Formats: sequence, structure tokens, C-alpha cells
Amino acid sequence: MHETVGEFYEGQSVFLTGCTGFLGKVVLEKLLYSCPGLDKVYILMREKKSMTAQERLNEILEQPLFSRLKEKNPKAIKKIEIVVGDITEPRMGLKAEDEEILVNKVSVVFHIAATVKFNEPFEVSMNVNAVGTKKMLDLSKRMKNIKVFVYVSTAYSNINVAESVEEMLYPPKASLNELEKLLEVGITEEIVEKVIGKRPNKYLLTKALAENLIADCHGEMPAVIIRPSIVTSSYVEPIAGWVDNWFGATGLVITIMKGLTCVLHTELKNFLDLIPVDYVSNTTIVAASRSYSSEDVPVYNCSTSDCNPLTMLHLRDQIFANVRKDECYNLWTPYVYHTKFKWIVIILTFLFRTVPAFLGDLYLYIRGKRTRYMKILSKAILVRDSLEYFTSNSWIIRSSKLKVLFNSLSASDKATFPCYPSDMDWDEYIKIYMNGIREFLFK
Repeated sequence: MHETVGEFYEGQSVFLTGCTGFLGKVVLEKLLYSCPGLDKVYILMREKKSMTAQERLNEILEQPLFSRLKEKNPKAIKKIEIVVGDITEPRMGLKAEDEEILVNKVSVVFHIAATVKFNEPFEVSMNVNAVGTKKMLDLSKRMKNIKVFVYVSTAYSNINVAESVEEMLYPPKASLNELEKLLEVGITEEIVEKVIGKRPNKYLLTKALAENLIADCHGEMPAVIIRPSIVTSSYVEPIAGWVDNWFGATGLVITIMKGLTCVLHTELKNFLDLIPVDYVSNTTIVAASRSYSSEDVPVYNCSTSDCNPLTMLHLRDQIFANVRKDECYNLWTPYVYHTKFKWIVIILTFLFRTVPAFLGDLYLYIRGKRTRYMKILSKAILVRDSLEYFTSNSWIIRSSKLKVLFNSLSASDKATFPCYPSDMDWDEYIKIYMNGIREFLFK
């Protein structure tokens, strides 16, 4: 057993997918910054028509989250090796020579790549999240020095089973093989809805399928599943408040900050399970270093509702406390009415947002100016409605195994890789989160 996390990664080579995404960037930076003995980090990256893979990497490295690495250990960036490929392509689009390097060199695999769009066509979501994971698993099992395969799923993959989500695997209604066969002959929406069950979208189903695929097919290769809840800005590392996208809770917070969202389908006592991205990154890195057996597949829920719950009331009050200090809103004064009735959401939105936005656009149109209020409002409503299932329900996502994992670390590793969020100060964090939105998104 390795005494420290750093010792586990000493001389090892890592293969990372999803490094262009929010979490993937943080994992890449943290590995290079806090595991100095690491040999190489191979990153899977697609080429685009307008940009080469190297140009895409250069653009990522110019982002603020790599500032401390460049300042304190710039040579670490040379450890990054690009592998051009695409998990949706046959054999992941890998060149034979690149595949050979991965098979011979890599000992730790982090599979983070996924499509997180809730409204993605079922075939696309299946191909990326489930079939893509199958390809990654097959490749990893061929690696001569493989120590562990780490898969990043979502804590909401099995919210259809109960109000309490445990750190365990839940059997799906259909296997990946069965759904693949149905896709070949043509799958109907009726079948899809039946398989999804009580899940709100196809994304969560495909993540659950990938989890069970790993459990069934990992063979003698140790494997770990990380289930983060709603991933939000960094708490401390690499920069406090760092966030680079408007998705998920960030989009909702922004629409509240801007006064665009005036009513939510929720109850004030409901939990909204936010988890800072650096806690998820640390959990992912630490879990790999503590996986020694292939007998089972440990599941770690990276969440806060079990150990440090945040209610919608607390979140709302802290957003208002911070937003009104500097008046960053520019359309309506922020306020939010909460209701458990969907019809009230529709009526209040129409009266207090749709009508004023329409009249505002009418005024601009009469003056010969470009209309904009209805377009802005429609985007805000889309963000709110995409999260409605998560705000109108409440779950406790258990994280007792994560607590045990964290307590297994030395004092120095606990300081370097904080991953159990029981000591998070929500008032402090929400302020950091909102400042990060202002600095990195509003600029």
C-alpha cells in the first residue's frame, strides 16, 4: 500500500478523456500540479475543422486555471501528450502507433468524457456515454501495466429508485447489449420511455448503463466509479471560484442574479446538492490511488446532501445577500417566489416576466432598435425548466464510503486533496461561487 497519493503516481502514465470539459481540465491541472512524480498524461482529443488538437490544447492551457502550474512548475506541461481520437468512432479513431503506446505505457485511466445534454437524441447519448465507455473499457483491459480504471458518472444516474441514493450499483431495466440490438433494428420512443423509468432524461439512463457495464465487464482490472452531484465552481483550487460554462446550477444562479428567474418549482426545504469541482477532481485522483482489488467496483458519491446539506432557502438567501451588494442585475430586481405547483410557475412567469419582456421588445421595435428581451428571457426559462426535476424533488445522496476514503489519507494528503465536503462553509462558498461567475463568465 502506498503511503501517499503522490507515491502512487510516481513514474506512472495516465490516460485521460474529457480533458476539454469543465472537470477534465481541473483533473489535468491537479495531476500535474500535485503529483510531480507523474511520468506522462495522455489526453484523448478530437480535431475540429477549424482547429487542430494541438491548437485546442494551447487554448485550454491559456485559461486562468493553469496559471499556478505555469508559475510554479512550467516543465510539467511538457508531460502532456495528445492522442488524437474520438470515442464515438470505431476503435475510438486511434492511430495504430498511438494505440500501441497507450497499451504499453498507461497504468491509470480516467474516463470523464461524456455528453451531458439532457435533450440529446437517444442514439447520440448511447453512443457517447454507454458504447464509448465500452470501447474505453476494452482498450484499458488490454493495457499491460493497468492499475485502475476510473469512471466518472453522476449521482443522479439512479434517482428513480428512492429518495436516498446509496454508494452501490443499481441494476438497470435493460442491458447495454439489449439496447444496442434494439438500436440496430430501430428503437421507438415508447421503448425508450419504458427503459428510462422515472428518470427525467436519457442522459441519466446511459450513465447508469455505463456503470453496470463496468461492473459486469471490468474483469481482473480494478475499477472505480465516481458519482458527483451538481458540479459547480472551484472552492479553493486551482483558483477560487473558477468556472468556465453556463450549464447546470451555474445557469440557474446567473438567471436569478440577473433577475430573469422570478419563480421556481421547488420547496424551500428541498436540498440542492452542489459540489465544487475541485472536490470532485480530488476524489477522482484519490480513489484511483486506493483501488487495489478487482473483486468489486467501489462507488463513491461525491455529494453534500448527506454530510453538509444546502437547502433552497439557504441558497436563495445567500444569492440575494451577495447580488444586492453590487447590483450586478441589469433587467429586473432579483427576487424568487417558490411554489410546489407547476401552474403557478407558468402564470407568474407570464405575468411578471413574459409580458414586461414583450412590452420592452415592442418599445425597442417602435424605436427602430433590435429586440432582445424575449430572446434573453426564453434562454433563462429554458435553463430553469431543464433543472426543474432537480429543484422540485429532493434526495439525500449518501457519501459514507467517501468519508472512509478521505479518512484513510495522511494529514498532508488531506490538506492536498480535500474531497469530503463536511467542513464546507456554504455562506463563504456561495460568495466565492458568485464572484467566480462575475470574474470568469461576466468578465
